[in-house]
Amino acid sequence: MSGSHPVSRAILMAVGLLVLGAIVAFSSSTRLHQGFTIARLKATGSLPDITWMDLFRMTRPGTHFNLPKLATTPNPYAVILNPYSFAEDVSTGKALFQSHCATCHGANGLGGPVGPALQHRQMVQGSSDWAVFRTISFGIPKTSMPASNLPWIDRWRLVAYVKSLLMRAEVPIESTSDPGIRKLEPVRYEDIRSADQAPNEWLTYSGTYDGHRFSSISQITPGNVAGLRLLWMRQYNTSEPSVETSPLVVGGYMFVTVPPNRVEALDAKTGAVIWTYDRHLPDRLSVCCGYPNRGLAVLGGTLFYGTLDAHLVALDIGTGEVRWDVEIADYKTGYTITGAPLALKNLVITGVAGGEFGIRGFVDARDAATGKEIWRFYTVPQPGQPGAETWEGDSWKTGGSPTWITGSFDPETNLIYWPTGNPSPNFEGKVRKGDNLYSNSVLALDADHGTLRWHFQFTPHDLFDWDATEIPVLIDTNVSGKRQRYLAQANRNGFYYLLDRENGQFRLARSFAQETWADRIDSSGRPVVNPGSVPSQRGTLIYPSAGGATNWESPSFSPSTGFFYVSAVDLGAIYYEGHDEYHPGEPFAGGATQFFSNVRLQAAVRALNAATGELQWEFRTPTSIISGLLSTQGGLVFGGQLETFFALDAATGHELWHVETGGFIRAAPITFLCEGKQMVTIAAGHDLLTFGLSTEQRSGPLDLVHRRSP
Repeated sequence: MSGSHPVSRAILMAVGLLVLGAIVAFSSSTRLHQGFTIARLKATGSLPDITWMDLFRMTRPGTHFNLPKLATTPNPYAVILNPYSFAEDVSTGKALFQSHCATCHGANGLGGPVGPALQHRQMVQGSSDWAVFRTISFGIPKTSMPASNLPWIDRWRLVAYVKSLLMRAEVPIESTSDPGIRKLEPVRYEDIRSADQAPNEWLTYSGTYDGHRFSSISQITPGNVAGLRLLWMRQYNTSEPSVETSPLVVGGYMFVTVPPNRVEALDAKTGAVIWTYDRHLPDRLSVCCGYPNRGLAVLGGTLFYGTLDAHLVALDIGTGEVRWDVEIADYKTGYTITGAPLALKNLVITGVAGGEFGIRGFVDARDAATGKEIWRFYTVPQPGQPGAETWEGDSWKTGGSPTWITGSFDPETNLIYWPTGNPSPNFEGKVRKGDNLYSNSVLALDADHGTLRWHFQFTPHDLFDWDATEIPVLIDTNVSGKRQRYLAQANRNGFYYLLDRENGQFRLARSFAQETWADRIDSSGRPVVNPGSVPSQRGTLIYPSAGGATNWESPSFSPSTGFFYVSAVDLGAIYYEGHDEYHPGEPFAGGATQFFSNVRLQAAVRALNAATGELQWEFRTPTSIISGLLSTQGGLVFGGQLETFFALDAATGHELWHVETGGFIRAAPITFLCEGKQMVTIAAGHDLLTFGLSTEQRSGPLDLVHRRSP
């Protein structure tokens, strides 16, 4: 029915008014505007896949389909949630499935003579609640999948059961028909500790505890890297401009996070979906910089996932089933988790984001088996604790110092090295006089108890939003025949630092990007600040910008070359001082910045001598951001600029290979072996791409068009 006939239009308008009345009657006054918007979207044809009757039914009292979100996201596949998903609903749905669906799909969805198995399946028409409901309700044209005549609520209960089949296994994983997927062995702490000796997998965020993001796999070399070809691509429908995940690879599985709220298990060989976990997020979240998630941790048979509403979730590695879910902090006050946890011994360590909202940062350790808190270290001391004197008055209560990127770990010293972010408010220093410990620092924490062994502050009393949340890289060298344990960090403030990681003593600092804020770094490691380098009401030009000379994008250290590879940016900003009153969950910056665009932007991959900080080579690009980096024993450095994925010669910086991906690259690549073949995976835009060497001779470069999932 087109709706062009006057009678048809009248009927539609009448039903629309009924729906609108239901929305208004059974919603709070704050959702009145949303109700009008939804009715208008439907009346103007913007919601073609949802009927007026469906809208009417979903607005009845006691139903909670997340319908108001349609006002801002008019996509029922992404928005509508099934409220009939409790245990009793799933049980009823299972009975309905056995009586109406098992003839084709087999008992328990294991596959039948006509219908495919549903375990671990990615549905043809999508796997969201609304997609499954539509498939059940209307069938699939030109297939044996018929439309259902079940009552409306029973169809939703059937959705609940079908979703349970899609998202968790009821048969052993090793019985799958795909020989490339095998039963997973538990990942032991010893396995992660010796990950550098077994590079066929990627078991923690940086590949190894030391933060090197280096692989000893050497199949791909400067001599054959030109033969890299795309092996598989997985595409995502996400509102974020780019996926920032750094996948884990365990056995034949790859585990990824997809913003804003999904975890997926994939076949590492083909990219096929094995299982998915989707989390329902609150309507309102306080986020400064989009809805990213950068990865997972694994220990035993469990994956660990930090959520945007500041929970830590433990998932069964084989099925995606939730083992435990604990609240780390109250998201309503500005806390989120965007970084990958760190798993070691029997612990899972996580940090928190929220430095733009006046949180009080901390590092949190949980029992991996139960989620019970083992220890917590607050990065802003309260009165009576060491460092409290570096905060004036009550400014410590909203002091910030978030911990939003993953730290590193040294099993020999039993120390976790975790970096911290900016003090709050970001740019208004007069309301928080003092050094503001432990913001903009690296903390050395006892892994078992969370006690502070030492700290080093890179930018005391930061006025520039220069989070020190860059990966701490643990490097060992021999000096006069004696082993030296160092911690290296290329800091957002423009200096490369080398510290003794046993006691935190300062060894050296050297600028690796353009900076104007400090005249020098003194012998103790404290900056001697240029007196004119402070935000002002008129604005002050300072290098680097608030984005930093580098940022969260991972560096890489190659023991083969001795080089520290970092994504660097030469960019200044005009800093303005302002004032914000603190309100929980609201921005608390105390000023702003504006990019200084009177000079040409310069970004580069820079290779530094890790022991001295001296520049060895640079690969320049005309972009503002270079992705995270990966170096390999094969003599390569992989990275991305805008939509280009490239490989450089690790010794010279010469570009040896590149491919246009069609998506903006921020994440860091990983590499692993699959059936003895080296693969390299990168997240680019809304896609996850995996490359490998090919013996096929192709006449031209790989052409990746801008394709997206529907």
